[in-house]
Amino acid sequence: MIIVGAVDDHPLVQRGLAAALSSADPRIRLVATGSTVFELLERWVTPLSVVLLDLHLGDGSDIADNVVRLRRATGAGVLIVTSDHRPAVVGRALDAGALGLVLKEDPEESLVEAIWDAARGDFAVSSRLAQQLVVDPARRVRLSRRELQVLGLLARGLPWSAIARDMSLTPETARAYCYRVVQKYTRVGADISHGPREAAYLAVRDGHFDLGPVDTEPGDDGLVDDEPFDDELEG
Repeated sequence: MIIVGAVDDHPLVQRGLAAALSSADPRIRLVATGSTVFELLERWVTPLSVVLLDLHLGDGSDIADNVVRLRRATGAGVLIVTSDHRPAVVGRALDAGALGLVLKEDPEESLVEAIWDAARGDFAVSSRLAQQLVVDPARRVRLSRRELQVLGLLARGLPWSAIARDMSLTPETARAYCYRVVQKYTRVGADISHGPREAAYLAVRDGHFDLGPVDTEPGDDGLVDDEPFDDELEG
């Protein structure tokens, strides 16, 4: 018997998972659900073998933090279940220790097989597309907070002078951050022929940031730190 928990902020998805698992394989029991990790842990009583975790929750919690918290609290394998196909987002979950990826559009049989794999401690993917996301070189690109801030402003069409002013940088330093992103994408095989603005497009496409408000203040948001030569850039 495999005892499963699930974290998804859509009640209909929770009920659908329970029905799908009970009909597809009676040896798999979904015993605890929650719309947040905190809610699942409050309800969790029976030891869990596997936790199904959605990438995006309504409480705005960070996916990497959620994976780590679930692993530490339950000792269970964490399977990401999502409809998000962006490699950077998926990569953050896998780097935090998730045992695999299940796409919501994949058939129930694939979910069941992935749960069995995760329960054995094996890495699991639900389809060829899921495997492609896992091995996509773009998920290895790691961007710092300052790089993302500059890219976010550039993606909104701001000129270099305005980006520099908003971030208290020189225009040359702002450009240097962007060209460093170009180099990171080039190292994983991307062909960037249109410079920083193309890099900004790729960063949005891959899920490094969304085009919401840009926070230009430093903060502890789980992003990788800037490389040491940042001090030289801003000096």
